[in-house]
Amino acid sequence: QWPESNGMGGRDRLEFAIVGIAWFGWILSICICSGCASQFEQDILGHENQALYKVDKEGIAKEFCEAASLAPVFLINDQHEDYNRIGTPDIQTDSSGNLAVFVDSTRASLYFSRQEFTTAHGEYWNMIYRIHFQRVPFPHLTAGKNGGLLLVLTFDKADTLLLVTTTHTCGCYLAFLPTSHLTQTAYPEGWNKEYQNVFGVTLPGILDLKGHEEFSTSLQVVINGGNHRILDIGIAPDDMKHPLHDMELRQMDDLNALPHGSSTISFFETIGPRRGYVKNSKKWLERIFMSWWALDLRVGEDKAYGPEEETGVVFYTSLKPWARTDSNMWNFSDFLRYWGWDL
Repeated sequence: QWPESNGMGGRDRLEFAIVGIAWFGWILSICICSGCASQFEQDILGHENQALYKVDKEGIAKEFCEAASLAPVFLINDQHEDYNRIGTPDIQTDSSGNLAVFVDSTRASLYFSRQEFTTAHGEYWNMIYRIHFQRVPFPHLTAGKNGGLLLVLTFDKADTLLLVTTTHTCGCYLAFLPTSHLTQTAYPEGWNKEYQNVFGVTLPGILDLKGHEEFSTSLQVVINGGNHRILDIGIAPDDMKHPLHDMELRQMDDLNALPHGSSTISFFETIGPRRGYVKNSKKWLERIFMSWWALDLRVGEDKAYGPEEETGVVFYTSLKPWARTDSNMWNFSDFLRYWGWDL
């Protein structure tokens, strides 16, 4: 019972309880995140059961040549688990006889699109790549189905690679990797070129492309098992000794029209309050521990990447509620400016 001698009324006691629960949830979420961060460091040293995923360029269509030539390779840990394999979004019938979207881990696909943008200093273009996994298992904070990763390569008009941007398809775990071709004046103030810490994972502070001026090579992206965090990005070695899986290169728009019989079904919700979100991508742990202070019931849920008026969602990359528009990654020029990059 609440003590009557403390002078609290019913409303005061309710407010006190709400504040107490909020603080408890905040502390618990920090503990969970801290626990995950320490696990990431351990996993970085493990690197067991790795496999390489690479685009199969044989017989590639002409309109796919540019995307194929720039496509990264993915080195992924713990391949004995289906959920750590790059998959292909597809449609299946669930136990209730309803159609359900899932990620088929038996075949890998790399989705791409091209985006042009301008800043106060010039014209640039992005090559955008997207992959998806079957699920992130419990008890990872990001546990849920159908999650994915985005990799954005930013070039100038001379087709020089300047910047690599990565994030999960929920907009979380954002990381920037400038290349040695980017001018010093474009960096955020105080940028460490030796290394950067991204929520417990140490990534390079710069990607040295000396000797790769025309970028005739591939990037190698190392991905952790389980939580699918990016552990490293660098130049792919010439001698790839790991087991190799081919990825089929597909256009990004294919995600809006997954074939099912004589019709198609979108990978994303197309109507209702979840319009623009990946189907079956609910993140219950993030909702419990983060949604109330991030002021977003669907925080952590994977979403479409595109104009808000078309997708129905803002691809924000900052948890500050007042920065949703400024940190929207699709509006790439404003997005870069928000995070301190002056391209």
